[in-house]
Formats: sequence, C-alpha cells, structure tokens
Amino acid sequence: MKDLKRAYILNICIFALEVFSIGWMWSGLSGGVLTASKFATLKFFTIDSNILMGFAALFAFIEQGRILKGEKANVPTGIAVFKLSGTVSVTLTMLITMFFLAPNAVKTTGFFSLFAYSNFFLHLVNPVLSIIVFVCFEKSRAIPFRHTFTGTIPLVLYTVYYIYEVLTHMTNGIPARGYDWYGFFIRGISSVFIVPPILLLLTYGISFVLWKLNRS
Repeated sequence: MKDLKRAYILNICIFALEVFSIGWMWSGLSGGVLTASKFATLKFFTIDSNILMGFAALFAFIEQGRILKGEKANVPTGIAVFKLSGTVSVTLTMLITMFFLAPNAVKTTGFFSLFAYSNFFLHLVNPVLSIIVFVCFEKSRAIPFRHTFTGTIPLVLYTVYYIYEVLTHMTNGIPARGYDWYGFFIRGISSVFIVPPILLLLTYGISFVLWKLNRS
C-alpha cells in the first residue's frame, strides 16, 4: 500500500509538471533550441510524448485514488498498458536527446542547450520521474507480454508524420530547411531506410526492459 500511495502522489506531480512544462513551451515564452509556440509545438515528439505521459499519469492517479479509497481492487489492464506506452515514449525522448541531439549540438548551441528552459522538464525531469514511478512503485503482472509492442505505437505514428513532412518538402533530394527539425535525414532521403528501423528497435527494446522491470 505504501508503494501505491507513493505512485499516486508522484503521478499527481508528473501530471502537474507536464501541464507546467508543456504550457511553458506552448506559450512561446520558453527559450533555447527545439522550441515553438502553440500548435507548432505538436511537431515535436518531445511534446507529443509528454502529452501522452501527462494523460497516462492522470488516468493512473485517478484509478490509484479509487483503490486507496477502497472502491476497487486493481488498476485496469488498459490503464497499465497506457502507462507503459507513455513511459516508453518519454524515455525514448530522453535517450534520443542525451545520445543524439545534445551531442550534435555541442559545436553550435552546446550540449546542455537541449536541457534548458522548458526542455529541462520535457527532456529530463518528466522522463526520469515517469521511469521511477513505473519501475519502482507500480510493479504488477497486469500487462501481458503481447502489449510490449504497444509501446512502439506512438513512435510508429509519429514516424509516418515525420517522413511525410520530409518527403513533401524536398529540394534536390535534401529536406527543406525547417522540415527535418531533428536532423535525422541530414544525409539525404536514403536515411529513411536506416533511421526509422533503428528507432523502432530501440523503442521496442525500451518497452521490453520497462515491462520486465515493472514485473520483477
């Protein structure tokens, strides 16, 4: 029961931080790199994954609150799977930022520019808290193995959108400025056969590891 109370409190904190950090970027007042305002923010997987995580935390603490009140015995499997998907998505956001985007920014804006302003929460704080809650305080066997693939769905949907934006804004085989905002296709369209499969394998790996840790 102590773990449930901790998960309940931390999920409330995660939801509040998601509202704060997403709202900060949405307002246009956030500085730094990889920022936008209003609906333009939705082009970033960072924002999409954090919105997903915000809803996952919201649904989780509502259900956990009902359990604490004695109204039900367990969190529904669907909510647990949704929580896995949200946690996978923000974990992917954090890892891509730490090991790809930030290192590539060293010579221009600097490594830590990807963790400044609202991105400090979106790229680091929110993902870390989400992992801690899911792995340490929400342990259960409610998620069947087949649902580990669910963790890849947000990336697959986003990849389709991202590739569409790149393909429809090409100049001499190179993405037009501003349409390959993560720089995945800087070497040309041939990267479409390399980058998406790598990201998909990475995402499934994250999903499997988080699922395993959640059950252990």
